[in-house]
Amino acid sequence: MKVLCLADNTSAEAWGEKIANIYSKKNNLTYRGQVRQNQKKFDDGCYQIGPITMPQKKIIDITKYFDKIVLVDQKQSQFSHSRIFLAMWKLVKDMDELGINVDIQNPENMEYLARWEDYFEKNKSFCANPWILMHDGMDGHTNLCGRNWNKIKLRKNIKDWQTDHDYNSIRGKMLAGEKVNGCEKCYMLEERGARDMRWTDSFDWITRMQLKSIKDFEQIKNPIYYEIRPSNKCNLKCRMCSEGFSHLIQEENNTIADNKFHTLKSNDAYLSHGDSFENIDFTNAVRVYVAGGEPTIMPEFYRFLRACVREGKTDLELAVNTNAVKISDTLFDLFERFPKIWFTCSIDGIGQVNEYQRWGTDAEKQIENIHRLHRNGAGIHIIFVVSIYNIHNIGDSMHFFDKEFSYASVQINYAGYKNDILSPFNHPDTEAVLSSLKKAKSSKSYYHQERGSKPLVDALYDHYSSNPKIDVEKLKNFFYYNDMLDKHRGSKLNDYIPELDQCRKYL
Repeated sequence: MKVLCLADNTSAEAWGEKIANIYSKKNNLTYRGQVRQNQKKFDDGCYQIGPITMPQKKIIDITKYFDKIVLVDQKQSQFSHSRIFLAMWKLVKDMDELGINVDIQNPENMEYLARWEDYFEKNKSFCANPWILMHDGMDGHTNLCGRNWNKIKLRKNIKDWQTDHDYNSIRGKMLAGEKVNGCEKCYMLEERGARDMRWTDSFDWITRMQLKSIKDFEQIKNPIYYEIRPSNKCNLKCRMCSEGFSHLIQEENNTIADNKFHTLKSNDAYLSHGDSFENIDFTNAVRVYVAGGEPTIMPEFYRFLRACVREGKTDLELAVNTNAVKISDTLFDLFERFPKIWFTCSIDGIGQVNEYQRWGTDAEKQIENIHRLHRNGAGIHIIFVVSIYNIHNIGDSMHFFDKEFSYASVQINYAGYKNDILSPFNHPDTEAVLSSLKKAKSSKSYYHQERGSKPLVDALYDHYSSNPKIDVEKLKNFFYYNDMLDKHRGSKLNDYIPELDQCRKYL
């Protein structure tokens, strides 16, 4: 009898090891310890593994060597991080979908997550953000999140977060299942079968705070999560970005005298943010997320980090969204002062594909900096924005992430842009895209469920498997928009992504 115990063994107390050992003794099995990387021969007895010790894809692959799979009775408090608990729940769900039977020792342990899943399926509007997030948006106003730029109210006019009329109006609509203005991006993605930010971010907080019901949300008196975007200062001109998030794009747009281009480009104009770090209430804050623009080139970000060090606030969970192209030695030194720091690093492909989509990127320097951040003890997420630029080689990209950043989780987002002209659902070479998506489904990154890569890849795969019609007008507008950028940047699509340039024949 060969038994595989699923457990988290990363806590200081090694609870996974202890509980799997206890299970072995109760069932008269020899405890064989943790499964080794690339192990393929197993003796009779009991082995243990978890979603941090081994990638989810590998765990699923090795189940074929075992007679029984067991999810041991390990309480959430015995996991070293709530995200590992959430990843374990998602792993067991994946196994169930694949027909792999898992003996769950304590079904009640993760039952509240299953209840929330059912609630989210029925209520297509509910999102955790209005209850937990203070998003300092543009022009001194707050917004629901980085995707919804509808103004809620001036930050200085919020007297009581829990009872604020404008926030409670949004909360009430969500509880009633009514759609909220500005949340269309999430609604659109869910209609295509992708559980995107509404799901992933909400479940992150539900698990982290162990929120069992709506009543638990209603007990939160102050923001516990802050998103800060100090300015649109940036060192890149990403092709799916806008002047609201890059001053270089703002400057470039002012030089392009083409009326059609300006009707196609995204219209997110930049408004003054101010130094919104001053709005953080460190008494209640659990997490601070800093984006931009590009935080690593902003003086405000340097001042904030130094203030945290000076005032002894470095134990805060700090998350930084960065392109990781330009990180000074001073910043590396400051980052080392924060024991709970994470970086979401933007990479949209391999080499020149990434450099073209994220114009101005030095891919080699970017990779070097990410490895240095990891060596210094930081957590790493890779964010891959899939678009018409890179959907045809998404498989190669995800296998590249497996090899180059084996220590990182991978998050996939769909490119959002005006009139959806960069849509990854509108690539005309269906055969090439399907082939690449099949390869993506064989990657380890596909199963990085912490940030939900799998459902987005599945939604794309289902779309292209249905022999979809191409929106020719949208494709024409894409090429016009991109050709105008190339004209002003002195670049040519064919030099970087010839496979996409050849798709002009479908027009």
